[in-house]
Amino acid sequence: MPSSSPAFGLILLSHGSKDPVWRRNAEHLLAQVQQAQPEAAVACAYLDWCDPPLGPAVAQLLQTHPQLQHITIWPLLFGVGKHASEDIPALVNDLAPQYPQLKLQIAPAMGEDARVIQLLAGMAGEYLRAAG
Repeated sequence: MPSSSPAFGLILLSHGSKDPVWRRNAEHLLAQVQQAQPEAAVACAYLDWCDPPLGPAVAQLLQTHPQLQHITIWPLLFGVGKHASEDIPALVNDLAPQYPQLKLQIAPAMGEDARVIQLLAGMAGEYLRAAG
């Protein structure tokens, strides 16, 4: 399949905040992914307070990339709490019937990835060394 027609997409799903500055990190991550993979079908979505919520983000991604067959939703959450264990699966279950041609998959929460924990541990060590 040509690189201009991705079959797989990714939604970076963050919590959201009333403070508009809060969006900066998710959008910076999105920009870095887009810079590294310009043809990728990738977007941000938010659980609360920010737009777009997950449903409209899926619709927009499909509008710009109608050939998508699979979208992974990656919760940019540090751990597995109610949002990751209940809210996000409920949102995806509600969306699935609207898109029978599409596989919606939830990735593990960002903080559940051992690579993220390893990176943070290395950063903590750097702070400790700098303080000493």
